[in-house]
Amino acid sequence: MTEIQPEIEKLKVITGMQQSEASIHWARNNIFLICSSILLLALSQFYQRLFQLAIVALGFIINLTWLLIQYRSSKYILHWKTESRKLRAQADDIPDIFPKKLKGIEMRKVVFILPIAFMVIWALIFVFSLTKKASG
Repeated sequence: MTEIQPEIEKLKVITGMQQSEASIHWARNNIFLICSSILLLALSQFYQRLFQLAIVALGFIINLTWLLIQYRSSKYILHWKTESRKLRAQADDIPDIFPKKLKGIEMRKVVFILPIAFMVIWALIFVFSLTKKASG
């Protein structure tokens, strides 16, 4: 067994943790996206202002929660990438799995737009609901 073997095993564990967190991150995004879409659809089914405002408030709270969870999840993913880089710095024979020199924006950062966009939509609907005249 070579000297590098323990580092390779550590790298496997770290990589597995990062991949697990990334999978959970995307699963959560899917759930929140579906819930937000269902709430938008539900909003179109109710014409009473009180129900509409309740759905809007729930939608805003869910998307704020989504944003906070997404932020924390992103920090965990970054943590495991950093741990991999630290291990890489200790031994040159370990492959660089998460190189910093890759071009482009990470998708987990781009997806931060989704809960923010939904929060803007909920805020606009809230303002519109308060400013429109009651029908009938």
